[in-house]
Amino acid sequence: MLAALTLAASIAVPTRLKLEAWTGANVATATSAARKYRLHVAGPANAKLVLRASGLAPGWLAAFCTPSYCAPMRVDVTLPATGEAVFQFELIREDAAAPARTAARITSDDGASVSVTR
Repeated sequence: MLAALTLAASIAVPTRLKLEAWTGANVATATSAARKYRLHVAGPANAKLVLRASGLAPGWLAAFCTPSYCAPMRVDVTLPATGEAVFQFELIREDAAAPARTAARITSDDGASVSVTR
């Protein structure tokens, strides 16, 4: 019985990424003209993760924003004891010649991913 409990405790909780429409007030560091999403990250308490954005059309930039900073294209995250963190994820059109919309993929360094479609 003790061996089964030890084995269960050693199995890692997978990281989960979820995107929803952003509602409510923007964080102070956000860009007003961006497409905005709520990125919910869940995983083991105190886990250290790297989140990266990829697959954007030329002329677009992705940002992971909190009330104190926005990180372009990637962010290093240490999940709190709750195992959950929330970002305002933004897609920012930086070039007037860029396509009107873009897709994006957010991937964690442990393999979890979620996509924004055009």
